[in-house]
Amino acid sequence: MRDPLEYLKDRVEGRVYRKVNRAKHAVQGAADSASRGVVHRGEKAFDDRVGGKKKGGGQEKAAKKKKKMGWWPFGGDEEEVATPTCGGCGKEVDDSWDLCPYCGTQIGGGGGAAAAVPPGQAPLPAGAGPTPMPQPAGGGSQRTVAIDLSDALPQKREVVGWLVVMSGTQKGIDFRIYTGLNNIGAAADNDIVVTDEYLSSRHSMIRYEDGRYELIDNGSTNGSFVNEKRINREELIDNDTIRLGRTELRFKALY
Repeated sequence: MRDPLEYLKDRVEGRVYRKVNRAKHAVQGAADSASRGVVHRGEKAFDDRVGGKKKGGGQEKAAKKKKKMGWWPFGGDEEEVATPTCGGCGKEVDDSWDLCPYCGTQIGGGGGAAAAVPPGQAPLPAGAGPTPMPQPAGGGSQRTVAIDLSDALPQKREVVGWLVVMSGTQKGIDFRIYTGLNNIGAAADNDIVVTDEYLSSRHSMIRYEDGRYELIDNGSTNGSFVNEKRINREELIDNDTIRLGRTELRFKALY
């Protein structure tokens, strides 16, 4: 197998030699044209080639392949030499090489050209390739599943009445009463928060169930009163007066 470096060196020397000869001929031709007043040899050759194409339009194409040597350091000119090229990258190679030194493609009668490999990468072994993405179980396309948030969201409670503050720092404020239990006290996490220092944190509650309103005291220190009567558990009716600590409230029933 011929050394690629020696092959390239011979090619460079040949190109330089041809360049020098062409330069000499061009200078000599210019001098002859100036003295005899004839057409420059390069222009005459161009006219001859154009005329030859017009006259011989039906003739067969020349067997010799002309290839642009754009990658060549002196390149740009046409070379009338049938030079073997790599089937992978298209660069010139030598017949004695088994593999292209640029892309690794097989050259010659080795059962066809191998797939081109980019420079700096080794060819992949047989069977190697990108790993396929896993498919969902059961096959078919993936579908978006709707999520029912009705169970996760808190259920909206129905308003069944009000408590209106009649005295104290919150006078004029009204609180809604909902179905089920409604906690009343001084703590911030109650359903009805009354700012009275005489109230317990969990003072009492109002429960609405089966159409009945009921006030239940939670064992508070100062007690719960309905119409000025201290109670532990008492059914409420519309317009009853409730006193918790020093705060008086008016009960209004919706049903």
